[in-house]
Amino acid sequence: MKKADFNFDIEKYTVLFYNNLSEKDKRLFAGLESMRIGYYGVSTISKRLNIHKHTIRTGKKELISEELIPCVKVRKKGGGRKKK
Repeated sequence: MKKADFNFDIEKYTVLFYNNLSEKDKRLFAGLESMRIGYYGVSTISKRLNIHKHTIRTGKKELISEELIPCVKVRKKGGGRKKK
């Protein structure tokens, strides 16, 4: 396949991926994407993902502070198949 055969919209898949994240991961992802864009990154991501600019700035602050807990469980305790 040639590179031209891959005709997909990266923004569509970015929004699809974003909608499947947890609340904290959404905030961090939005902050990271705005940092990647650079100038006007916060307003661009705010419009693209339809979230408030303060949420993106909070995500950026959390990333910069480097005080992230790497392994936090998202699932509730007691879920899954019950033991006999």
